[in-house]
Amino acid sequence: MSTPNPSSTSALRPQSCPVCTQYPGVGAFCSECGVLTSHPTSGDYAAPYLLRLAGELLDLLIFLLLPVWLVWMWSSSRDGQSPAKSLLNLYVISESGQPITPQRMWVRELVIKRLLLGLVGYAFSLLGPIINAGWILMNPDRQCVHDRFVGTLVVVRRDAPKLATERSTFAQSEVRMPPPAPPGPRVAPTLPPTPSATSDQSASETTQSDSPKPARNIPTSPELEALERERTTLSQAEYERRRQALLKELEESA
Repeated sequence: MSTPNPSSTSALRPQSCPVCTQYPGVGAFCSECGVLTSHPTSGDYAAPYLLRLAGELLDLLIFLLLPVWLVWMWSSSRDGQSPAKSLLNLYVISESGQPITPQRMWVRELVIKRLLLGLVGYAFSLLGPIINAGWILMNPDRQCVHDRFVGTLVVVRRDAPKLATERSTFAQSEVRMPPPAPPGPRVAPTLPPTPSATSDQSASETTQSDSPKPARNIPTSPELEALERERTTLSQAEYERRRQALLKELEESA
């Protein structure tokens, strides 16, 4: 039984799955999402265990009708399928992810599986077919013994997934910004005063403060002058009462 070169398989296996970004495991398929890690956008996924076992049993039943199996195999091998795999929509590809040739399919199905493993297995009871099919449950890539001999994988075809980087870019492009706020009333911008204008304004204020204020025209009369001389002898209320009375008389006489 040939074993793959570890250096070649590790070169094809990324450190994280490009689709689900999880650790992909040690096989050709991601242990989390099942995608073929060497060709993540091909749409090839690992065939489920039970579907693979059903395909092996169905292939054996169809092979009992040898003429039907030969004619069916002749047409299905061009698509990388055996008769049972064409019924279950399973496909055979190489371990590198490339399509398999019809000649390689005949070697896989007839020479290795039916003649070598089948006849040898039947010669020593049914241990050969049982071990061949049971190897699926012990292999992370769902490979039978004849898959290990020929270097093939069995996959199901689905829509090509989006890579994790493409999904993040798409999510960022879908982010919509909120609409702009409605325009408000237009207000003329207030510019800060220039140093020269500030100095001119302060100078004008200083000039205005320094200029003498005009004197108020205070009315006077002999009676008011006499009242001012008597102010010290009068109370404040009496002084204000008499002063207001004198001012009123002056206004009326004027």
